[in-house]
Amino acid sequence: MPAGLKRTSSDFFVSAGVTETAADTYTQQQISLPLNSLDREVFVITGIILDPATPSRVPATECTVSLQLTRQSATAMQTLAEFNLVATSSETVLGGAAEFAFFSKSYGNQIDEMGQDFVDVIATPDMFLAAQGTNNLGATTSHVRVYGYRATADVSVYSALVASELNSQ
Repeated sequence: MPAGLKRTSSDFFVSAGVTETAADTYTQQQISLPLNSLDREVFVITGIILDPATPSRVPATECTVSLQLTRQSATAMQTLAEFNLVATSSETVLGGAAEFAFFSKSYGNQIDEMGQDFVDVIATPDMFLAAQGTNNLGATTSHVRVYGYRATADVSVYSALVASELNSQ
């Protein structure tokens, strides 16, 4: 367990989905967390499964669906350098010249603690799931499942976490 935190719940998961408002349009969905800010509760993430929609299969075209989980609301897909980004995943279908010549690749669909006690800590009561496609024939729907537990943070840790999340916007 991270220093300065005391576990207050059993493990649980939060699932959510996001559907683009139109094909290839950045769309974000708010995910509310069951946190009590008066008790300085935080959500300790221990694992994430990102499930981007399957992109369209269009000959001679690269079609992608990108999915991200962020601490605060964002207006566009984030890069790995952004503090706001918790996790990201993408699914790409590369269409060949013929109708059935396709190649699919995935990136970052499952994240676990990778030898650590936790993946991330969220101190504010919401996370945000966003998706955006490229060259798809219609709007896509993607999903996420986030595993973790609630914990109470000491005053200094909670203050630092909240300040860093709010300042990352």
